[in-house]
Formats: sequence, structure tokens, C-alpha cells
Amino acid sequence: MTEWDDAEQRAEKAHEFYERGRWEEALSELRAAIAINPYNGSWYFNLGLTLDMMDRVDEALEAYRRALEMEPEDVEILNNLGIDCTRSGRFDDAIGFFKRIEAIDPSFEPCYCNQIIAYAEKGQHELAEQMFYQARQYKETCPTCLYNMGNSLYSRGLYDRALWCWQQVLEHEPDHPQVHARIAEAYWAKGQRGAARQHLIEEIRSNPGDLDTLLDLGELMLEMGQHEAAAEKFRQVLELAPDQPTAHFHLAQLAMARHDLDVALGGFRRVLRGDPSFQAAHLQMAVVFHKKGDRPAALYHASCELAQQLDEPTLVSLGNLFLDLQQLPNAEVAFRRALQRNGDNATARHNLAVALLLARRIDEGIEQCKLALKSQPGYMLAMHNLTLAYMTRRDYARARYWLSKALEQAPDDPQLKGLQSRLRLKIFWQTLRRLVGKRTKR
Repeated sequence: MTEWDDAEQRAEKAHEFYERGRWEEALSELRAAIAINPYNGSWYFNLGLTLDMMDRVDEALEAYRRALEMEPEDVEILNNLGIDCTRSGRFDDAIGFFKRIEAIDPSFEPCYCNQIIAYAEKGQHELAEQMFYQARQYKETCPTCLYNMGNSLYSRGLYDRALWCWQQVLEHEPDHPQVHARIAEAYWAKGQRGAARQHLIEEIRSNPGDLDTLLDLGELMLEMGQHEAAAEKFRQVLELAPDQPTAHFHLAQLAMARHDLDVALGGFRRVLRGDPSFQAAHLQMAVVFHKKGDRPAALYHASCELAQQLDEPTLVSLGNLFLDLQQLPNAEVAFRRALQRNGDNATARHNLAVALLLARRIDEGIEQCKLALKSQPGYMLAMHNLTLAYMTRRDYARARYWLSKALEQAPDDPQLKGLQSRLRLKIFWQTLRRLVGKRTKR
């Protein structure tokens, strides 16, 4: 047997291993074949396929590039290069490969189908839709095109149109992966939690080991107030993946809701062992320590949270905790970072005002209260604090104005009634002092 025959046999073995899902063995045989004969483009292509199945995308890309060097007009190689560039976030490169396919074979429908994803990920949804209609010229009903188009529509908040696409996928390919999960997301976004729950259950039936879907179902049940059912889903996740941080996080939150603070702390510690940068884990530990009266530990974990990249809701919650801990500079930092993400967040704007007012930076606090009212004109708390701020300035005319606006929103609020009595007394004494001053001058 010659070396070339040995290489061919190894390539055949690799194919058998691939068909049986034995990726490591397939990979080993292919590499051995290529070491003997490095000039067979199809073996590099098969190497790329095998690496894709192992989620080794960068290595797969390199294998496809080697295959393309030998077969520069092979549309299957170009298509897989485009798909893997999309998977790794290189959307412009992906589109470049798909455009090369168009030039070689305009009737190759997958190149349009896959461009839908790349354009949608770039936020160029009109071009994504254009690719959808181009694909339909060559294949009237393509479940993958419909699925991809649904993703584009969903990302624009066009939930009903996205649902239509995904329901069409189910009609033509009932076993299409993830379609029930996507339908569930759309129903969830529309507030139709019951329908969302049913489709998540359908997704789990077809793919029982899908951790993401199990987590989604648990989070949906949390939102529906079904805490025990949610906890059961998170425990199912942990049976499959004992260190899964999101499941531990939600179980710890449920322990907090039961006031079982020690169990909650243990859960959050497990989260951080699995993922030291898990968002809100340090924050929740800080809340637990605050409830337990351990202020130094609460400050430590709150500061650890602030050092991370956080989303807007977490920053607002963290700012509120710093307010409770009387850490006004850190509270200000958290609220300002939240406002960098969304300048119209009236709660962040108002709570920043509270931090500034407590720090005796009255003019800045007044400014932030007014900006909060621009975002949310009926924000009664902002009006309440403007009243207090102007009372501090002894500007009782403006204080009275903002109090009257607050009372329009909540005429029976006991705090506002108490503030009204205090303001009347302040105005009375101010008037009395002026009268006394006039008599003295005489």
C-alpha cells in the first residue's frame, strides 16, 4: 500500500467517524490524511465541517480558507466561510463571501438565505428583507429563510410579523431547531405569557437537554409568580450542568425572597465561583449583607459590582443600594453610568437628584429633578423633592408651585399633606419676620 492509498483510507475512516458523531476520531484521521497529501481541497473542507461540529469556529475558518485556495469557485466552501464569519461576528467578511457566490452562481439560494442573518446582525434590516425576497425567487418556501427573517423582524419589535414567519417554519418543518423557543420569545415580548410557556415546553420536549430553554422557562415562571415551578426548572438545569451560574443565581434570589439569607449567600458565592463577573451577583450579596447588618461586607460587594460593566437596570439598583448605605459619591457614579446608557431614564435621573440633594449640591439636584420631569412629566417624587429643595433655598414661591403640582398627582398623599403643613408654617414665619422687620425700622 502506498502513502497515497493510506491517506485515502484515513479520509474514508474520517467520513465514517463523522457520520457516527465521533468528531475527535474523525479529526485525527483527517489530519493524518492531510499530512500525507496536503493538496486535496475536499479534505480541508471536511476538516472544516468536523471542526464546526466541535464549535471550533476559528480553526474551521482556517480549514475552509485552505480548501478555497485549491478550489476558489466552490460555492459550498464560500457558503461555509460566510456562515462561520457570521458565527464569529465578522459580518462584512461574511457578506463578501456570499456576494462572491452570487457572482459565480446567482441561483445558489443559501447565499441569500444566510445574508439575512449577516445584515440583520449589522442592523441593516431593509437589506435583510431584500435578501429574503431574492431567496424566494429561487426557492418559494425555505424554512431557514423564514426563520432568519423572523429573527430580523423580532429584533425590530415587529412581533406579529416575526410570529407569522416562525409559524410558517413550523408548518413546513415541524422539527426545525429553536423555532418553538423563538415563538415563545415573541409571545413573551407581547405579554402573552401562557402562550410563551406552552411553546417553551414544546421546545423542551423536542430537545430535553437544552439548558437555555430550561432557563427561559424558569425565568418566565418567575415572572408569572410560579416560584416553586421555576425553582424546579432551575434544579433541572443544575442536574445537567451543576455549575451553571444563572440557575444558581435565580435559586439564590428565591432564597432571598423566603428571607433565607444564609442559603442565598451560599448560592451567590457559587455563582461567583463559576463566573466571577456574573452581573448583579455581587450586588445581591451586598443586599444580603445589608439586610444582615454587615455594612463593611455590603460596601465591599457593592464596590466589586460597580467595578464591572453593567446594564442600565443593575446600575440603577446599585445606585439605590449606595444611597441606602449613605455612599453618595458611588451612588452618583452608578446613576450617571445608567444615564449614559439611557438619558431618558427618569428613575435614574431622579435618584441622582436625591444623591446630589443629600450632598447639599442643591442647584445640581434641582436641575436633575427637572430633567426627570422632562422624561416623565407626572413624576410626583421629583415634584416632592423640588419642593424640599426650594424650601432649603427659602424660595417658598417655587416650593409652593411644585407642591401644588405634586398634589395634583396625589391629592391624598399623607407625606405631601405633611409637607404642605410644613410649607405653610415656613411661609407664616417668613411673613411674620418681614412684618417685625418693618416695625423695627419705624
